[in-house]
Amino acid sequence: MPLNEPIKNDLLESPWLSQQAMAQLFRGELSRSDTWRTRLDTTTNWALTTTAAVISLGFASPQSSHVTFLVGIWMVVSFLLVEARRYRYYDLWNRRVRLLEDGWWAPMLRREPVDPDALRELAVEMSRPQIQLSLLSAISTRLNRTYGPILLVLMMTWFFKVYSHPKPPVDFREFVARAHVAWIPGFMVMTVLALITIGAAYLFISSFFIRAPLGELRTRPRGRRAALWESFYRPYAIRRRHRPTRRAPRRPDAASEH
Repeated sequence: MPLNEPIKNDLLESPWLSQQAMAQLFRGELSRSDTWRTRLDTTTNWALTTTAAVISLGFASPQSSHVTFLVGIWMVVSFLLVEARRYRYYDLWNRRVRLLEDGWWAPMLRREPVDPDALRELAVEMSRPQIQLSLLSAISTRLNRTYGPILLVLMMTWFFKVYSHPKPPVDFREFVARAHVAWIPGFMVMTVLALITIGAAYLFISSFFIRAPLGELRTRPRGRRAALWESFYRPYAIRRRHRPTRRAPRRPDAASEH
């Protein structure tokens, strides 16, 4: 055997990418994404249950303290941080699902070649997994989806509890004095709540302007401007799909004349 002859080894050759292998890979990544999505729903259920329990206990009697609402706000903020961390992991697996859909399955349905850039990015994601989404972006997205209304309800109920029980205050100074918690003065409690409100409002508003994560869904652009009354009965406001028209084949004699 000559020394300059290349050694043929099937293990060194590039493996053939079959549709069955891609289907199994897609099924596995979709299962991971669905598992972390279920964990997000679990944390959201904890926040909703805590909010309902806090409001029920806080207004159960006039003697109930407003500290109950502060504890509820603290717990919901803690759930928000936990869910933001889980959302970052969910985004990691959901990005892979979207890359598979965009780079492999969508071109196959269109009968087009696969997208090599999407598959190359997927290979990098699988060889070196890294969290792509920042913590602030995750908090902003979860505030937009769920926790913004929950915190708003808790802030409003705390304000109503301090203001109305046992009776409305005479002036703003009395309102601040009522907001105290043990040895913590009322203006410090209100300052902390104001900082939480401003930070949550900033992240909530910024979520409408920053770029959404790869797997995050957004409303599809409308084909035309729909009237207000159409939004009550039209589930979709997009253009209808047109069927492709088949062209009649040209005659060979007509083509030869030109």
